[in-house]
Amino acid sequence: MKSPLAPENFEMFAEPIAGTVEKTIAPNQPGRVKCLGTFWPARFIEPDCQATVEADEPVMVVGRQDITMLVVPVK
Repeated sequence: MKSPLAPENFEMFAEPIAGTVEKTIAPNQPGRVKCLGTFWPARFIEPDCQATVEADEPVMVVGRQDITMLVVPVK
């Protein structure tokens, strides 16, 4: 059985992509973002990130794990 954190499950983007939060993303609480013209599940790339990003706020999408976008807050 593969670990969910196995490197082959991650894709880091060469350049960050601007995204907008649709559903709040908070510590240990995934949300949703709009980027690349559609909506995606999203979570912070750093597991210990203590930020909260509310709906309509910007984030930078830096990679993905399966269909979940990995984001960093913009502040």
